[in-house]
Amino acid sequence: MTLAIQIVLIVAILVVMGRLLLTRSARTRAIWTLLGIVFTAFAIVAVLFPNVTNVIAHLVGVGRGTDLLLYVLVIVVLVVIVQQNLHQQDEQRRFAKVVRALTLLQADDADDTDKVTDQ
Repeated sequence: MTLAIQIVLIVAILVVMGRLLLTRSARTRAIWTLLGIVFTAFAIVAVLFPNVTNVIAHLVGVGRGTDLLLYVLVIVVLVVIVQQNLHQQDEQRRFAKVVRALTLLQADDADDTDKVTDQ
């Protein structure tokens, strides 16, 4: 791999991880920071020394480093899908609470307005 592509890949990895780490909530930031550091370090090592993936693959019983990277990528995509789904469900619950509260406030306002006009 040439030096130019290595630099581009490392910068891209750092930018993506930086963006992910900055957008997380405080309660999960520590875990994501740790995972981000491990991923970033592994990604940089894999870019600089591509044969390392083959060595790691053989250690865990996978034939080639590219296969190992594919398996890891599939797991990462599944984790992201599950996290997005959980986040969306959480947002829907929060939205439903806000709508309920707003509806109750509007109903209470309507009752107060009816009482004033009846008197």
